[in-house]
Amino acid sequence: MKICHILAAVCIPAILPAQQKGSYPQVIEELLYRNETTVIPEEVFDMHEEPGSTIFNLNSASPEQLDASGLFTPYQVYQLLRYRDRFGAIYSIYELAALPGFDLSKLRSLEPHLEVNSRPEDPLRKQRKQMVMINMGKTFPESAGYHVDPVGEGKKAYAGSPLLTTLRIRSQAGSHLSLGLTYEKDAGEEAFYKGTPQFLSGYIRYQGNRIIKQVVVGTFQLNHGMGLVNGTGFFHHPASIRVNRRTLSILRPYASKTEQRFERGVGCQMEWNRFQLLVWASHRLLDLSPGSLAGDPGEIRWWEHQRTTGLHRTIGELEGRDLAARISGGIQLLYRHREFALGIMTGTERMDITRKGDTILKNRYAPVVHQTASLHGNWQRGRFQLFGELAAGGSQSIACQVGTVVHFNDFLQGGILAHHYGTEYRGSLPSSYASGSHVENEQGVAFHLHMEPGRLLVADFTGEVFKYPSPRYQTVVPSSGNRIDLSLQNPGINQLQWRIRMVSKTWQTTPANGTTGVRPTKKSRVTRFDWRLVYETGKHLKWQSRLVISLLSATQKPVPAYAALQQVHFQALSKVYCTVQFVLFHVNDWDNRIYLHAPGFYYSFSFPCYYGTGQKTTLLLTMKTIRRITLSAKVSGITYHNRDTSGSGNDLVKGNRKWETGVQLRLNF
Repeated sequence: MKICHILAAVCIPAILPAQQKGSYPQVIEELLYRNETTVIPEEVFDMHEEPGSTIFNLNSASPEQLDASGLFTPYQVYQLLRYRDRFGAIYSIYELAALPGFDLSKLRSLEPHLEVNSRPEDPLRKQRKQMVMINMGKTFPESAGYHVDPVGEGKKAYAGSPLLTTLRIRSQAGSHLSLGLTYEKDAGEEAFYKGTPQFLSGYIRYQGNRIIKQVVVGTFQLNHGMGLVNGTGFFHHPASIRVNRRTLSILRPYASKTEQRFERGVGCQMEWNRFQLLVWASHRLLDLSPGSLAGDPGEIRWWEHQRTTGLHRTIGELEGRDLAARISGGIQLLYRHREFALGIMTGTERMDITRKGDTILKNRYAPVVHQTASLHGNWQRGRFQLFGELAAGGSQSIACQVGTVVHFNDFLQGGILAHHYGTEYRGSLPSSYASGSHVENEQGVAFHLHMEPGRLLVADFTGEVFKYPSPRYQTVVPSSGNRIDLSLQNPGINQLQWRIRMVSKTWQTTPANGTTGVRPTKKSRVTRFDWRLVYETGKHLKWQSRLVISLLSATQKPVPAYAALQQVHFQALSKVYCTVQFVLFHVNDWDNRIYLHAPGFYYSFSFPCYYGTGQKTTLLLTMKTIRRITLSAKVSGITYHNRDTSGSGNDLVKGNRKWETGVQLRLNF
């Protein structure tokens, strides 16, 4: 029976989202492996959470707006502006097919986001003004944390109900003022903490047309240069890094659910002539792990023991809440001239224990101050682009990253990226290209080639080599790693689309044993083969078929694992849409685990981790009741064939079945 399911996964076509949107789930799946964690950085999602909400006018959009759209590469922006200057207004989107860097398949995928006939004074046309969205979800059966412990004091481990609740509000008031607000109560948390909501993120944003370009009060994110000091989250893949004048200096409002990697305060971006100035100030409370701070205050680097899960359910999690505070601020100056941009920034952050922290920890930990500075730039000359950043975190260590991209012709593009992060380097909130989730103790080089040898074939090849001079995750000695990534696919403009991908990752660990002295490292390798077949008939029926086979070579004999996926999306009635996904999986080793994108609500991304043997079925139903109201419901059930429980500790669920349910109500005005 299992063999039949696997064969069906290869033979039955299915759906992926549009080509541009569909690339995000693929990259995020890889990001989960590279991060060596099961936590998805939601700031990545927020960069693309509202695709298609803005339509760009090719005749009146400024270079900054074209850069910020994310629809074009720096080379395409260069060619587009040059064409406009020489020949004037563009009368058809497909007129660009004659330009270097554009082809018919790319223009077809960009067509929903572009126009050429709007008024010159209206380069950006918003599709939505106001939005209110409510999400509620629950998991069955309830885990052990929601039941009274008969051995303990007769109390539940989790303080709140198992209901997950999220409220999002977005509003655009005219052309200059906008606001956003997000409230979330995780499953197991109480609705309020000391009379205030469990978690709130939100902002008020002013956008101007003169010297003051924008002012954000509330929560926001920053990016300077390549993100070595402040970063909004690159995709950790050399093919996904796009550097232009806009990405070198970003002030982005933040109203999301992730309870980390953002600033809370005020930021201001100003511009005059060829100069751009960005200043900010922030104050945030931090969670710590009291259990890991029981030693001598003079020997413990307490600021490295932060809790970043955002969960406040148990007594221990609540006790560790708001034990420290972080105050930060800085200034960045960016000079731009034609296709050249050069920036410099400096910033300071101070972390100290709060009064609650002094009471809980019962030790006086000294405050710590980190100063950072950065020099970054980008230069575009025809088909050649050079970019990089040099950053210093105090006087202890430095970090640098430099790369180049070359458009050899319309059918061949390539790039090289090199980086070196010192063992003691730390930025403010660094998020740049690296093998994992930490920009520290790493040096390496990567290259990427994008080839279109024929009208029906697109090939991408990436190679990466990493070296870690000091101990890191799961190692106590220096180690190294590498990755090879090869994919073949058709351009994705036909009804039938296909994609074949092979990824091989090698890393080193230090096995835990009772021996003393320096232990040898163990080399492990995971090789994945990913087949996709996509078929789409208009807007009413879309099917996807996918098979992932993973081989773990930690011993002499490779250990296989697989996941076979079937997904169908169809329009049941004129205003009713349905998505059904079925996954059959067999994964016996955690290092061989497989992440697959699952159907989810609007503004939500789901990437379940498949480990064990079983099957999972997901049903997503969306109904547009009237013009401004959308109602969605989701139910997902997983059955394990090799276990009677799932999870562990307070998250332990008895039985081999688990159900997840949720509803979403969205109002657009």
